[in-house]
Amino acid sequence: MRYKSKDADKLNEENESIIRKRSAKLKRDLEDAVREPNSPNSQTVPAIPHSNSAAQFPIAGSDDDFDEASLNDAMDALKFNGEDFRNPAGDARCDDAARNSAQSIDTLKAAGYLGQPNPTKILMKFEAHENESHAVRWSPVERLVATGGADRKVKLWDIGKGGTEPRAVLSGSSAGINSVDFDSTGAYILGTSNDYGARVWSVMDCRLRQTLTGHSGKVMAAKYVQEPNKVVTGSHDRTLKIWDLRSIACIETKFAGSSCNDLCTTDSLGSTIISGHYDKKIRFWDIRTEKQADDVLMPAKITSLDLSKDCNYLICSVRDDTIKLLDLRKNQVISTFANEHFKVSCDFARASFNSGATKIACGSADGAIYIWNVNGFLETTLKGHSTAVNAVSWSPNSNALASVGKSKRCIIYSDS
Repeated sequence: MRYKSKDADKLNEENESIIRKRSAKLKRDLEDAVREPNSPNSQTVPAIPHSNSAAQFPIAGSDDDFDEASLNDAMDALKFNGEDFRNPAGDARCDDAARNSAQSIDTLKAAGYLGQPNPTKILMKFEAHENESHAVRWSPVERLVATGGADRKVKLWDIGKGGTEPRAVLSGSSAGINSVDFDSTGAYILGTSNDYGARVWSVMDCRLRQTLTGHSGKVMAAKYVQEPNKVVTGSHDRTLKIWDLRSIACIETKFAGSSCNDLCTTDSLGSTIISGHYDKKIRFWDIRTEKQADDVLMPAKITSLDLSKDCNYLICSVRDDTIKLLDLRKNQVISTFANEHFKVSCDFARASFNSGATKIACGSADGAIYIWNVNGFLETTLKGHSTAVNAVSWSPNSNALASVGKSKRCIIYSDS
């Protein structure tokens, strides 16, 4: 019996050794697959189990080099673990796992974990303003970036030419700039200021076209509605104002009851205005019926809003150091993005969707930029800033990301 027991122990050790080797090989195969080009046929996302994601998005593009932590996050999101294939009773499950490993890899790719590459390389780095930079925005039609800073200036930078001198400096504000935005044609730029006003400049000749005054507090955000004739502004005086640019007059005031930190509009017709407030609420305003839809309450005050191109999804950066993803068809939060090192830098920190609404970027108080996949996991962090990052903006026409922060600096990241 003693010899039979020894033989059984030896056989068990051999089986365990085979199982460990096969599990290690399976993980190596996964790591190699992460670095292989994405399949062109993987255009849709299958439903996969994930605790934080109630919706899946189509992904297309080539692969990025994910680090081991990102790979492990992806494996965790799919409930995939090499230990799952250990079986003390025998190694039949390992054979099944080896046969199905390619299917697991394909699932990773289809789920978007091996999708469009991240803009991890610094393309340009320059001093944008004389002191802190508050805002950044890409032009919708060309490789042009607008920045706004505490030095009261809006500056235009020609990224296509790679120069570190501004194409133009737009003046007229008597206090720091809080936000900048282009109209849909890229012909006009809209800036808001701490001097209780908002201004419109033409990009072609860099002339100041309109000055909108009437708020009794600093203006934090502005967007075009019913282009090119109307603009909506949100202020710390707890109101939103709609302006007619032809008469340069306020034609409607909406009383929100709380300071507005950011806003966006659902389309160029501006049928719905969405505003984020100090009292933790997202408010919806239908300007056709003058009715207000139900508010959505967040866990802390809201610093920014950004809308997907199809107007179905909204991201909201919140002062509790999270980013919420909302499905506007249900008016519900469907996902929450956070990280132990991520801290929202200030009350006007701006998060941004990429052009395909498959990735979310936001700067942090530690000087890093965090990029999440909308399916729920952190893809990468970008380094380069030495102080807190206030705002980021993803290019609508390329995989480039612009960022500004407290150190005056603007950094443009690219994937090539």
